[in-house]
Amino acid sequence: MSSVDLVALITALDPDGRGGRRHADDIAAAVGAQNPGIEASALPEVVHDTIRRGEREGLWSASRTTTVRRGRTVLPKAVTLLGTARSVDKLRPVDVPLRSELAGWAATLRLSTTQRQLLLAVNDWLRRTDGGQVPVVSVAERAYELLRDEKAFDANPPRGGSTLWAPGRLTFELLRCERLPTPLVWEPITSDIRHPGAVICVENHATFRTLVRVLRARAIPPWTAVAWVQGRNTAPLESLATLPFPVTRLDYLGDLDAAGLQIANAACAVAEHAGVPAAGRTPLGPACRPAVTPGPSHTGY
Repeated sequence: MSSVDLVALITALDPDGRGGRRHADDIAAAVGAQNPGIEASALPEVVHDTIRRGEREGLWSASRTTTVRRGRTVLPKAVTLLGTARSVDKLRPVDVPLRSELAGWAATLRLSTTQRQLLLAVNDWLRRTDGGQVPVVSVAERAYELLRDEKAFDANPPRGGSTLWAPGRLTFELLRCERLPTPLVWEPITSDIRHPGAVICVENHATFRTLVRVLRARAIPPWTAVAWVQGRNTAPLESLATLPFPVTRLDYLGDLDAAGLQIANAACAVAEHAGVPAAGRTPLGPACRPAVTPGPSHTGY
């Protein structure tokens, strides 16, 4: 696997040092330009490893809920650059008294400005809340309280990277917060939803309304509910486990083209992560986890 120079990569992606979001395809283009010897078939995996390595080093944060598929590799759809000025700043310890929850592992760490800002905010919060004696809230609420940025904890690991979020260090449990699934749009097909049943998911809102109407006219519909996700945004399917009936299976109805199969793949993966067996369905039959290789006309790699 080719080694990517992260400093040179950031310079190419963010020459002015202002930070901001960059699509995975932009990263791929920069990596390919930096390493022209990489085979096209190997580039997606190199990009995947590069994104993870940069995140571990606290250079950027990757999107958690939106992905793109390139070849057989699933990538975060985008990363948020911290900005050159912040990413290459001098690493130094916090040099302030820390709470007992932090002192054992954080007192001697050499941290960037962004990492020190988070650690000091957590230290102050622990002091003010007597070690976190407050109700559990969403990660977005706690991130805004600490950093005035509700998206700071969206990535995995959250802002600060694995230096601060390694095992035994910062956790959502310590910060009294939790990730909440994105709400799922769905409609029941039968009036009795007390029993386990299957759900069919579509990404077109007109199809969603038609399916609800047609299935409700059936004496014995094959699905208990119809769910809708907006295009590639399959993250709401994480909420399947919170529906008022046990979901026995998710079926996905979509288009038989590269984009449609990629969405079906993503829907299956999200559902299975939520503990629900999944099967993608196209007009020609099952399409769960298809190996889709875009043709030469596909933008990117």
